[in-house]
Amino acid sequence: MIEDVEKLAMLYDRVMENLQEFSMPAEEQIKKLKGFPVADEVASDFSDITLNYAKELFENAWITLEQYQQFLNIDEKLDDMSKDKELWCEEALRNASEWEKCREAGAELLTSLGY
Repeated sequence: MIEDVEKLAMLYDRVMENLQEFSMPAEEQIKKLKGFPVADEVASDFSDITLNYAKELFENAWITLEQYQQFLNIDEKLDDMSKDKELWCEEALRNASEWEKCREAGAELLTSLGY
């Protein structure tokens, strides 16, 4: 049981770190992820890593259904955005309202998680 608690605590910490990165201003994301295709990296970190960790946290009652639904809503928005290639560059990351709404949703989620 202790191993499970330690694992869940580690997952929770990673979720918080990833959400902080996801929610930071575009310029900070670009600076932090320099050398990578930043928009792709931000989205894949969320969808491929954070969302999976959030699912495990939800299944173990570490986050609420409402919080998990917030994760799913953000992932759905990113999926919708993937249909528009123009949204996947640094300029769009800086200026597109879609990215701003994602960052705002991430910040709201952080708040709901007590950050």
